[in-house]
Amino acid sequence: MSFALTLPVAEASLFTFGCLLIHALRRHADIVTGALACLLVLVTLLLAVAGTPEPVLRAQALALENGEAMQFLN
Repeated sequence: MSFALTLPVAEASLFTFGCLLIHALRRHADIVTGALACLLVLVTLLLAVAGTPEPVLRAQALALENGEAMQFLN
């Protein structure tokens, strides 16, 4: 299998595994719903951090090094 096909195959496998897990745990809908909501929040935060422009990340890292992190909260 070529490297170009690795990501789509991994995505399809993960989606299929998720469907299998949801189907297997359908009697515990409240727990599955809570777990999926937590996963959604984590993925959203990850995408937000990944989408943050590099100059902003550099400014925040520099402020943390200089002890000026509170300026971002004001």
